[in-house]
Amino acid sequence: MKHILLGLLLLFCVSAKGIKVTHGPWICDMDSTGVTIVWVTDVPGISYVEMATDSTDHFYSKTRKRYYAAEAGRRILTDSVHCVRIRGLKPDSKYRYRVVTQALKDWCNDDWVTLGGLAWSDVWKKKPYEFKTYPAKPREITFLVLNDIHERPQFMKELCKNVDLKKLDFVLLNGDMSNRIRSQKHIMDAYLDTCVSMFATDVPLFFNRGNHELRGEFADYLNRYFPTNNGKYYRLQHVAGVDFLFIDSGEDKPDADLEYCGIVECDQYREEQERWLRSLQEEKKIGKHPIVVFSHMPPTLKNWHGPLHNAGDLDTRTQ
Repeated sequence: MKHILLGLLLLFCVSAKGIKVTHGPWICDMDSTGVTIVWVTDVPGISYVEMATDSTDHFYSKTRKRYYAAEAGRRILTDSVHCVRIRGLKPDSKYRYRVVTQALKDWCNDDWVTLGGLAWSDVWKKKPYEFKTYPAKPREITFLVLNDIHERPQFMKELCKNVDLKKLDFVLLNGDMSNRIRSQKHIMDAYLDTCVSMFATDVPLFFNRGNHELRGEFADYLNRYFPTNNGKYYRLQHVAGVDFLFIDSGEDKPDADLEYCGIVECDQYREEQERWLRSLQEEKKIGKHPIVVFSHMPPTLKNWHGPLHNAGDLDTRTQ
C-alpha cells in the first residue's frame, strides 16, 4: 500500500511539473480601459489571467476574476503562446495580476478534453506583477524608443542602465531588434527575454517593424508576440491625450530585387497604409490631439527605394 501511495505521489509531482512558463509575461497594447498580456509555455494549454485591484490585501485573500485566452466563443487550448485581452478596466488605475496555464493532456473527441498540470506566476514568495492603465485625460507622458539593437541584448541593457524604466509609460521597440527572425527562441534570445527581465512585466511594450523583421522563415509569426488593437503592425494608439501613429515602412529595396526571391509586396503594403491614413483624416479620427509618428525608416534619405505616400501629409518613404 505504501508503494502504491508513493507511486501516486510521484505521478502527481510529475504531472504538476509537466508544464512551465518559459517566457514572459509581458504587457502590450495598453490603453485607458484595457491591456493585453502575453506569455509562453513549453506545452499547449488553457490559459487565463487573474486580476486584482491595487490593495494591501494578499493576492490569495479572495477569488480573483479570471480573463481567458479565447477567440470566437472558444477558450484556446492548442497553443503555447498565450494572449489574453482584458477589457473594462478603470482609467488611471493600478492592477495586480498573475498568469496561469493548465496543460492540455488529452483531447478524446468533440469537446471532451483532459487537462493536466498547472503553471503560474508566483504571488506567494514574490509580489504579483502590476501595471497602471493610462488616464482618459491628457497628462505629461514619458517613453523610451529602442531600435537597431540587432540581437545585442547586453548592449540594450547598457543603453538603459541610467533609465528608470519602471517610471515610463511605455517602451517602443522601433524595428531591427534582430537581424532576421528564424524561430521563437531566436526572438526571445535576441531581445524579448531581456525586455521581460528589465521592465515588460509591468511597463507596456509596443512594437514597430523594421526592414529586418520581414526577413527569415519565422517572420510571418512575429505578430503573435506583439498583438495590436487592429491586428496590424500599422495602427493608431491613443495614450493620455496623444495620438501615436505607427507606420510600417517595409523593406528597403524594390520588391523585385533578387535578394527577396519574390516573396515581398511592400510597395502595395505601403499604399494600403496611405489609404488608411487618408481614411483617418476623412473620418476625423486624427486631428483632435497632438500626433507623434513612429516609422523605422526615416524619410530624410532619398537615395534608396521607396515611394512618397503623401496624401495624408505623412512621408512613409523608406531610406
